[in-house]
Amino acid sequence: MTNPGPDKSGSSEYLASRDLIRSAAKWFIAGLGAIGAVLVAGSQLSSIGALPLGSARLYLAVSGVVVGLLAILWAMWRVVDVLAGRRWAFEDVVAEWNATRHRTSTRGLAAWRERVAHPVGTFFRTHETSLGGYQSPKQIQDIYDESEPDREGLDDLVSLMNDIVDNAATIHLDSRFRVLRRQIAAGVILGAAGIVLFAWAANPSKPEQPAPSLRNAVLRGADLQGASLRNADLTGADMTLANLRGADLRGATIDRTIWSQTICPDGTNSDTSARLDAHDRMAGATCKGHLVP
Repeated sequence: MTNPGPDKSGSSEYLASRDLIRSAAKWFIAGLGAIGAVLVAGSQLSSIGALPLGSARLYLAVSGVVVGLLAILWAMWRVVDVLAGRRWAFEDVVAEWNATRHRTSTRGLAAWRERVAHPVGTFFRTHETSLGGYQSPKQIQDIYDESEPDREGLDDLVSLMNDIVDNAATIHLDSRFRVLRRQIAAGVILGAAGIVLFAWAANPSKPEQPAPSLRNAVLRGADLQGASLRNADLTGADMTLANLRGADLRGATIDRTIWSQTICPDGTNSDTSARLDAHDRMAGATCKGHLVP
């Protein structure tokens, strides 16, 4: 007697479960594709073309792109592999049953590897009610093979076999999806690491501009309103009558700087703090303490 073929009808309950898993897998593909697109688009906005040949940063940037894209492509391939599915026949269920010997409660590496490698056989061994009262799929197979075409109850037996095959397909897909989630997580983490490596290597930070040097410069009457002179060297500069209102002189060096009727960054006149010296000359004029607008 011919054995029932791969599951074709299947209960709506099992079909709905498989459709839900496959829909989630499709969203995985969309998300992975978006990550890959970000990686490729980011290369257009980077400074990788300006990196000198043979530089360590260039090698790291290229390595980041390769690692990131390969990780994403591998993860997408795993999703597609799950979406492809597997056609099950009752003989496959029997083979899964024969490949398992341990109960779910059994501990040890061998039992764990068996449960991971043969989730279908493990399920039916721990859920024997799913076999319709029979002791094993092999017993069902033998009864079917020995039955005449007009045997009473044969249709019910075939229906049970098809239901078991349908259940096996759902269990197998669910197991593969659980493994897929871990693989996707690994692929995304590796891909993200590649993106970060690429972004860091392809966009070197610009070296800080050296502070401007106005050492001993003559800036009498100069209009420097709003100028950026942060960390500037103004040693010995002549700032007589200069207007520095709103200028940024934070961190500036003002040793021996000449201040006279100078408008400081905060609007103060440098001569406000000046005092007559022993020779009746104004001394002590300074913008020190008034270098921030």
